[in-house]
Amino acid sequence: MDTALLKPALWMLAGLAVVGLLNGNVDWRLLLRSFSYPDNPVTAADWYRPRQTVLGASSQPKPLLAAPSSDIPPAVLKQVLEFAEAQNSVALLVMHRDQLVLERYWQGHGPESRVNSMSMVKTLLALLIGIAIDEGYIQSINEPVSHYLNAWAKDPRGQLTLADLLYMQSGLRNDDRTDTLKSDLVQLYGGSNVRQTALSIPLLSPPGHTFEYNNVNSQLLAMVLEAATSESFGDYLSSRLWQPLGAADGFLWLDRTGGQAKPFCCFFATAQDWLRVGQLLLHQGRIGNRQIVSATWLEQMLAESPLEPTFGLHIWIKARTADYPAVNLAASAPFVAPDTFYLDGRHHQRVYMIPSHQLVIVRIGEEPPAWDDAVIPNALVQGWLMEKTP
Repeated sequence: MDTALLKPALWMLAGLAVVGLLNGNVDWRLLLRSFSYPDNPVTAADWYRPRQTVLGASSQPKPLLAAPSSDIPPAVLKQVLEFAEAQNSVALLVMHRDQLVLERYWQGHGPESRVNSMSMVKTLLALLIGIAIDEGYIQSINEPVSHYLNAWAKDPRGQLTLADLLYMQSGLRNDDRTDTLKSDLVQLYGGSNVRQTALSIPLLSPPGHTFEYNNVNSQLLAMVLEAATSESFGDYLSSRLWQPLGAADGFLWLDRTGGQAKPFCCFFATAQDWLRVGQLLLHQGRIGNRQIVSATWLEQMLAESPLEPTFGLHIWIKARTADYPAVNLAASAPFVAPDTFYLDGRHHQRVYMIPSHQLVIVRIGEEPPAWDDAVIPNALVQGWLMEKTP
């Protein structure tokens, strides 16, 4: 989220406060958050409260293995470092063949700094849905959400399937304005009752007809997961993913004390732990000899959605170029390695996986001046290929 999300004009806030007072329904927490929202929303982790700790394996995770040398030419590593630094990054990590070949931090950040994932957490949510299916809590992504959301048991929205939410094809209203406190997105992000907001969003078009990246789909999916497993999103994330990964503790931002997490936007973890997530995906759901997420589910996640060829099940599977006009452009060219897929968070948080070249790349930072998804992964792949060419 950018600064405009929670900093609309002061006169608008004052007007809303007066109306809220008259109606007895002013959300003071949202108002206060709008006044104090940080200019650096990715890295200002201390601002986000209240929170729920997501326990990892240890307060001091096992160090990532550093490579004694690399097949990637030093000039290429220098090139991607310079690009990342120029793009307002605070971290760039590259792992090749499960060994760190590059780890650099800027702007006072380091290996223990926790940052806001923004939408990268959506992919963790999709992984947990697959685990819940394997554990028998959920039968299929073709189930209607009314099986889990009692509030929609007799509502037409209850016929939406988990697949509709995962593929971003629900047809629910997508009010993503960031210049008013009345928008669905701002209410979901900064409001005091994210569950109530999510359940109140109307259906505007038939499901399965249009791809539309909509944060409420992920929030509803998390609510389905919690109902199915009888666990909070944070607890299920901890036991099924974060501890098995060997990660450090992370945390989720809650809408209010003891309230709801926001798995569409707001999980805080280190860059190293996002690299561990990338390793899990690169190795088809395995950590060492342990299968954490089924390879079959990952294969399903990485298949093209019915309506958008760059998107799978809450994960991006192709560079968003001019060849795909349905989505916002983020790359000047396709990925050189066609098996590249990635996690995407607002302000261009990234975890790229390139199985054919055994690469995982993590970029963390604030809003960049001129981001291009083609630069870092393509430079590394082309550099590696050059080094291998006789």
